[in-house]
Amino acid sequence: MTVVAVVNQKGGSSKTTTVLGLASAASARGIETLVVDLDPQCNASEALGIEYPLDGKTAADLLAQELNGSAVDAVHASKWDSVSVIPSDLDLADLDAVSGLGVEQRLRAALDSEEIRQRYPLVLIDCPPSVGKLVSNALIAADTALIATEPSFMASRGVSKILDAIDTITRYYNPDLTVAGVLLGRVPAQGREASHRANEIREALGDLVLPVMVPQRAAVAEATGDHVPVHSVRPAVSEVTAAFDAALDRVLSVVTVA
Repeated sequence: MTVVAVVNQKGGSSKTTTVLGLASAASARGIETLVVDLDPQCNASEALGIEYPLDGKTAADLLAQELNGSAVDAVHASKWDSVSVIPSDLDLADLDAVSGLGVEQRLRAALDSEEIRQRYPLVLIDCPPSVGKLVSNALIAADTALIATEPSFMASRGVSKILDAIDTITRYYNPDLTVAGVLLGRVPAQGREASHRANEIREALGDLVLPVMVPQRAAVAEATGDHVPVHSVRPAVSEVTAAFDAALDRVLSVVTVA
């Protein structure tokens, strides 16, 4: 089982779009995938067809206490083939106020289930725009982190901050955590500022930045609104799906090599 946390400290940096794109790529390959939505905004859950008010347990229930294997009881079917989801809810926003030892370890404990490991070769965690306890839970539970960002000045600063957070988690909590890389998303077809920022990020981070970029296309937002994978959109948006296919290959290869 490969657990991937998609992170960035800044909001609006394509984290949810990236999680959905990876899930879409996995679905197209028939890879059974579990999406864990840790963002209180619930965008990934809704894109996967979860309707609120929800009947059943959510990610907030998993993080309310440390209970090994509890993720099994919070899995919901999505509208996508081969993709299930542990949905978010607004109660997740309260977690950062919770004190006590071990709060950051609860998601890892919840996913510690032989049933989860056998059923889902891939687990994708959608994180909120912060470096608080929700993101710490994701990084401690993860095998690898994929940083999603846009080619903008503020997003570039977010990359630096989340790399610092990953370094802390690696040193004190999860020494096996790797960084799969940085995926640039929502890249406009034209724009000097975006091109300049993309080059700036590449110069700063080198090979950590994936060679592919996810172009900005209306079809991506339309697929999200229609609750369908972007790989199923017709006519196909091949430049988008190819980018997410390459990103999925990257995260899977990093964990395999490690």
